Amino acid sequence: MRRTLTMAQCSMLPHRPPLHAWSRGGRLQLLICMVAYILGFAWWSPTRAQNAAHQRPDVLILLSYHPGHSWEDRILAGINEWQGNGESRPIFHTEWLDSKRLPGPAQYDNVLNYLTQKYIDKRFDLVLTVDDNALAFVARNPQIFGNPPVVFSGINGSPGDLIGNMTEVTGILERFDLSRTLHTALSLHPGTRRLVFVTPEDDVGVSMRNDINTVMALEPAGPIVEHWITPELLAIKDRLKEKTQETLLFVLGAIPARKGFPPLEPEEAVSFVRAATDLPVYTDLDTSVGKGAVGGYMDSGIETGRLQAAMAQKVLSGIAPSQIPYVRKTPLALVFDYLELQRLGLSKQDLPSGSTFINEPASIFDSKYRKPLIIFSVIIATLIACLAALVIRSRVLADRQRALRYQATHDDLTGLPNRHELPQLFRQFDRTAEREPVALVMLGLNRFKLLNSTYGHAFGDTVVRAVADRLKAWCSRHEALSRFGGDSFVIVSRLGDDGALNDLCTRCEDLFSTPLSINGQHISVSAAFGISIANPPQINLENMLREADTAMYEAKRSGNTHVVTFDRCLFERSARQFQIESALPDAIAKGDIEIYYQPIIDTQRGCIAGFEALSRWKHPELGMIPPPEFILAATDSGHISKLTQYVLRQSCEAFRPHLANPECPYLGVNISVSDIYTGDLPNRLAEILKETGMPASRLILEVTEDMLLHDENSAIEVLAQIRSQGVRIAIDDFGTGYSSMGYLSKYQVHLIKIDRSFVQNIATSSQDQKIVRAISSMARDLELSIITEGVETTEQSDLLRKMGCLLQQGYLFGKPQPAAQWAVNANRAPAGRATQSVH
Repeated sequence: MRRTLTMAQCSMLPHRPPLHAWSRGGRLQLLICMVAYILGFAWWSPTRAQNAAHQRPDVLILLSYHPGHSWEDRILAGINEWQGNGESRPIFHTEWLDSKRLPGPAQYDNVLNYLTQKYIDKRFDLVLTVDDNALAFVARNPQIFGNPPVVFSGINGSPGDLIGNMTEVTGILERFDLSRTLHTALSLHPGTRRLVFVTPEDDVGVSMRNDINTVMALEPAGPIVEHWITPELLAIKDRLKEKTQETLLFVLGAIPARKGFPPLEPEEAVSFVRAATDLPVYTDLDTSVGKGAVGGYMDSGIETGRLQAAMAQKVLSGIAPSQIPYVRKTPLALVFDYLELQRLGLSKQDLPSGSTFINEPASIFDSKYRKPLIIFSVIIATLIACLAALVIRSRVLADRQRALRYQATHDDLTGLPNRHELPQLFRQFDRTAEREPVALVMLGLNRFKLLNSTYGHAFGDTVVRAVADRLKAWCSRHEALSRFGGDSFVIVSRLGDDGALNDLCTRCEDLFSTPLSINGQHISVSAAFGISIANPPQINLENMLREADTAMYEAKRSGNTHVVTFDRCLFERSARQFQIESALPDAIAKGDIEIYYQPIIDTQRGCIAGFEALSRWKHPELGMIPPPEFILAATDSGHISKLTQYVLRQSCEAFRPHLANPECPYLGVNISVSDIYTGDLPNRLAEILKETGMPASRLILEVTEDMLLHDENSAIEVLAQIRSQGVRIAIDDFGTGYSSMGYLSKYQVHLIKIDRSFVQNIATSSQDQKIVRAISSMARDLELSIITEGVETTEQSDLLRKMGCLLQQGYLFGKPQPAAQWAVNANRAPAGRATQSVH
């Protein structure tokens, strides 16, 4: 509908200039607009647009087969469970080679042309490949994807045969591991006399049979093993009916139902066999459970995909694939078919813990019954709560006053007076003590935190109650007892004569000479006792508690039942410890702790093989402080991590002159148990190596055996991160702790240092010779290097060389000297007798 303006409306329109005026001004305005447009277009260039669109990484997922292939579809589903929010989640590009249904070079060329045209301008940040063909495709054509890093999965053989010259590659190997499922099956069917393995006749089948034979060779004599190598499943259909009930079937791999047809997928092959027999059928893929397989430890595509995604996240976070070790065992899922278990008369209680089930019938705890069950439970709980509230209220009102008083002054666990009641007990005891001296004993259980963490706090509470019961029977009528807190107890005793103190100490030492009886078991415990003594004019509870506490912690250092009486010497030691702990942070910050080097000699080559970094601290008031003393102070005060980082940094800085030495000596630095279990050591180590320019291959971290006996999983993880950086691990003082070949393999150390205690008398002690020779033989078998410490004579050195101990360290070759002094002589051998003893 056309609209007509009134005169009033026309008068409100903006005034238009004459035509000739617009012609002059319009051209100028048009020119300005064009310049602004050009500048804006230049600013918003394709590069900016591309950068804005590519803030999220591009990841290509290349699968060997086709959509609908169950194994690869489950891996893809696991990858798509990528953890993280939308901003950190990559942009996935998924492609299939379809090399299973269309094998041959023609399909390969078609896919190559297709991907080349599709991604001609695309550069991927990462490529995820699934199965062998996809990895081989990327290795032969890395240029069309921009030579990105690769994370693979599902590789049957060695990846080196597929990746060629590619270096930035890591992934998951598909290892055929049937041993755990085999053991589970045999335990569920104890009468088994025959094992039948149905495998294809292709190369995959050959590999499977080799793995099966390897597993069975390690097993004790048991059922008869038969291999049915078949080109088609129809060929074994009649044979399946001939087998007795003492037979277990294992159907493995993709096998055609009829010769000349495409192979059935593994789960389809299992379903085919299960339809032809009533025998138990087992396999290795979780997709077969529910289609005829009983179950077991199954190779899981979902878990493989999740693990591959986790490794991909590490690569995208900046970790080079070459620094991520191959995963050599396919992730497994412990799953069973409930219907098959019922058919075979097997119980869920006979299965390994952690098993999951499919086809299990619904129970009242299913989600559809959850709401009525919750409502019913709430009603019942409400009724019970109301009834209980009425009963409790009547009792609480009657006993509240008495209970509040008791709870405020007594320990709930033991029933003893608590620390709040201790001053009142002490005042009463002081009034009755007359003019006799008073002893205050502070008792603390040894390694109680370890007991709590090992057996749980409930068991720890039981131990505390048992200790309290023994103390109640132990104390005389002249003594008062209180639980001070945790595992600590306080005993106040009156000393009637000169021999009373010795009697008290003897009683303390004998208190735990017999084990505690807990739940019918005998539990051995030990405790530390600290005693403070005061005469009546000087009796002060706070002072005596402080002195007894100091003496108790001095007694704890022994680790056994030990009694320490507070005296002036203990006060001076405590003051010295406090002075050291107080000055330590400032000494680290100012660089007052100096780094010394002691050489390690290669007696075969006659040169310095490396140095051990040793810290020395000269305190302005206390003089030279022994390293064990200030290291202990650093541990107790929580500064050990800073001290370790300082020593690492200073040692690496001082090592720079030795980097040019053609003999390539290494640097050994000691780390403490606290550094291992803080979990931050690998990151700090990487920063120090980068800042100092120290090659990781030239650094060895020395740990003692007792460091590896606490949290095994944490130690393995931290040491693995350190090894992944290229830093080697050495076991220091080997042979003095809990030496074990098991942890040498488990923690994958590179070098062991034989303790000086075995070298000191080696020239005269046949026993020490046997020990060193045994350690040397073991190390050679494990391909570990050996260093012997404490070599002080030429005779010791020559004897050790004959035993194969070529790397030696000790005063014979050189005492610890400032690192700067060794830097001056960076390319010289040690002087004097040390040089003469190097053959």
